[in-house]
Amino acid sequence: MVAEIASAHAVAGGDAAGFDCLAPPLLRGWPALQAKLVHHVKRAALRQLHASRAGEILLLRLYLVGEASSEQALQHELRSAAPEGLARQIDQHLADEQLHARLFAEAIAERGGPAPETQPQRPDWFSRRKLARWQRLIRRHAPHFAHGALVPAYAIGLSAEQMASRILARHCALIGPAHALHPLLARVQADEERHVRLCSRTLQRCCVAPQERARLARLMDEVRAVERGFGVTGALGMALAGLALRLAAPRGG
Repeated sequence: MVAEIASAHAVAGGDAAGFDCLAPPLLRGWPALQAKLVHHVKRAALRQLHASRAGEILLLRLYLVGEASSEQALQHELRSAAPEGLARQIDQHLADEQLHARLFAEAIAERGGPAPETQPQRPDWFSRRKLARWQRLIRRHAPHFAHGALVPAYAIGLSAEQMASRILARHCALIGPAHALHPLLARVQADEERHVRLCSRTLQRCCVAPQERARLARLMDEVRAVERGFGVTGALGMALAGLALRLAAPRGG
């Protein structure tokens, strides 16, 4: 777990002067204990879900919905607020997320799940609640930055990419390189790490003036508090789903 945090801290690219807040924080006290508990609950849930084909399909479905709805929604926030110079970068980012969604949909179909859908996935109730919290953060913080909504949208995008990279790293480490899903998850994780660096560089070089950095640090604290709260709920949901699928699986003999 310590190695994961250190690796994520290095990937964030938030070590430029005045931008330490962009790197994942080194947690202490209750937030550190909470993160450790979530990590172990999610590892146990992954083992449960990998015990059945239905569980693996559910995992892939969770990744698919995350890529095709939550991430796209954030990208649309960025696209609508971005100056012309950033539009191409954002479009490439969105294309990467759409590719990930297609790859997850194909992996689901290969395991007997529903065929890939041509329409964007509707976020589930949990994701809609999280998106609503993010949108409130954007509206509240946008007036305090010269670039308006672009800064909180990129800050939220950075945190989401850091979380996605951490989740995929945990998953890859658990299943190992011999597992059939490892190449897909490792490929997506590499893209998410690249997106982390991209979001961090954009905030540092294009969006945030020196006098706005204290506000950015406050914003990042609020974004990560939201992530931690939903992380606990998500971990418990995964654990219950894994247990339910294992209990429902037919028993031999």
